[in-house]
Amino acid sequence: SLTTIGHMAFYECVGLKTITIPASVTSIGELPFEFCFALTGIHVAEDNAYFSSDEHGVLFNKEKTVLLEAPGGITGAYEIPDTVTSIAAFAFEESSIASVVIPGSVQSVGGGIFVRCFELTEVTIEPGFTEIGGEMFSRCDNLTSITIPETVTKIHMTAFAGAKSLAEIRFEG
Repeated sequence: SLTTIGHMAFYECVGLKTITIPASVTSIGELPFEFCFALTGIHVAEDNAYFSSDEHGVLFNKEKTVLLEAPGGITGAYEIPDTVTSIAAFAFEESSIASVVIPGSVQSVGGGIFVRCFELTEVTIEPGFTEIGGEMFSRCDNLTSITIPETVTKIHMTAFAGAKSLAEIRFEG
């Protein structure tokens, strides 16, 4: 009978490891799993008409055009699906992701998507992507390499603030 998961509903549930969102949920507020560092999977019932998840436990809208939130405990490499056109603010905040590929299909990004992703070392942005948002990679202390295609026309202020190890930026095209 659960229909709504509110804004920051599970804030700082540091012991939470997995969650299954039932088919009855029709609304999820912003950052529902903020600072849930042990969370390794957000799973959505297949018959949910509004939301979905992938094999990595990342939360999307049903059509997988909007990436809503990655679990804080996500590790390793992650390739954002090319169905995604929008990424919510702080979607990967403080996750343990090591590398990411952002497809050119992404046209809209919220602020601070990868803020404080301390394990993130490499980012590849595919052609078609146009704008690196404010604080997008802020405090990614171990980010050493990023590839930026010629389709990027704007890099916002503080996009790489505090990325202490950033040694190589490749502009392609």
